Amino acid sequence: MTNQPICPFYGKNDDFCDVGCGYISPHDVNMIIRYCSKRYCECAKYQELADRYTQKEMLLVAAA
Repeated sequence: MTNQPICPFYGKNDDFCDVGCGYISPHDVNMIIRYCSKRYCECAKYQELADRYTQKEMLLVAAA
């Protein structure tokens, strides 16, 4: 498996993006496959969060 980029908000907590947290519904599986693994810049939730947080804050989220 190659080292693909992954959404910095994936699996963090419900304050950011609930995809990958707790129960994973069939809808979440579809979102993970479609966006979280490598096309997260196209995801509406990522775009919303990226607009809300500065680049520095996003780096801190990704490191957590």
